[in-house]
Amino acid sequence: MSGVSGSAVDAPGASLGDAVGLPERRRTPAQAARGVVEHAARALGPLLLTLAVGALVLAATGRNPVSVYHLYLLQAAGSWPLLANTFSAATPLLLTGVGTALAFRAGFFNVGLEGSVYIGALATAWVGAGLSGVSGPLVASGALVAGLAAGAAWLLLPALLRTYLAIDEVVTTLMLNYVAIALTSYIVLYHLLYQTIGNAQTRPIPQSVQLSPLVPGTTLTVAAPIALVLVLLYGWFLRHTRLGVEVRMVGDNAGFAAAVGFSIRRAALLTMLVGGALGGLAGGCVVLGVTHNFTSGFSTQPGYGYSGIAIAVLGRNSWFGVLLAALFFGGLASAGGVIQLFGNVPIALTQILQGTLMIFAGVQFVRFHRRRRTLARGQAVPAMREQEV
Repeated sequence: MSGVSGSAVDAPGASLGDAVGLPERRRTPAQAARGVVEHAARALGPLLLTLAVGALVLAATGRNPVSVYHLYLLQAAGSWPLLANTFSAATPLLLTGVGTALAFRAGFFNVGLEGSVYIGALATAWVGAGLSGVSGPLVASGALVAGLAAGAAWLLLPALLRTYLAIDEVVTTLMLNYVAIALTSYIVLYHLLYQTIGNAQTRPIPQSVQLSPLVPGTTLTVAAPIALVLVLLYGWFLRHTRLGVEVRMVGDNAGFAAAVGFSIRRAALLTMLVGGALGGLAGGCVVLGVTHNFTSGFSTQPGYGYSGIAIAVLGRNSWFGVLLAALFFGGLASAGGVIQLFGNVPIALTQILQGTLMIFAGVQFVRFHRRRRTLARGQAVPAMREQEV
């Protein structure tokens, strides 16, 4: 029964015993604080190793690692406008990180948020630039809702395939990422192309519809506090709602969850569709707050959705870990271009740091996936044949 009471990848939460009628010892405040520290330490481990790899690269090229990292820190958080740009860069990563972590927490490996980002961004750009005669805030709200809905709809098929046919969601969601990128490029080039010289892009979104900067001269918009609230809601949902407990229990032990009356199908559909919706919202926030149109291939190196996978794994699916990892990635993205111009540090270093983090995240993801499959094979109750609640 120890696998039911909690997981090493989850923050201290609501009592599972309360949900299924089993006694469970509640954690003291000291134990809860120690758990948060342990989660932070696990999340910081790969980050420190990544910095060590970067330091070796810098030393090999004749640069002082301490000076370069100090420059990164200054450009990421040296002033309020710079810090605002870091928060802005972290905003879509918070959304994709939480969307991915939610599915991971239920034991489903949804790696398709990159596709949802593209589909949601295109839907947002189409609605934002296409509606006329309506006030800007209403159009902006409708455009974000369209992006959210489109991102969720994009993952409906793999969610149904997983829940009713037990088809591995890793394969279907990963392949649909490439379909989404190609499909959105086709739609822009042949149906929504704005006649300008340069990248294939849609018509600009009117200024009245754009998300206004909270800090002048930056791209920090209301999307940042919205993303932060959603991260906090994610932690609250897992710990203080019955449905959140169901998600956690399915992730800990699907067979036992089915035996006590929880619905694995519901957990799969909920987490994958909500994850897709958050991916679509991330794309919509970038379109309305940063690019002000949809540009083919806008989510690159390594992509908002793919970065969300690394953030969820490095953050160990906890809200606090996701927040730390997203801010780290956001700081790299915000500072990388500036120090290339003014610090004589190539942008390739930022890409090396991001790539190294992705490697560590990939290793943890594969280990987690293998462990989950091993546990699934040993469960007495098939995951997809339980009685619906």
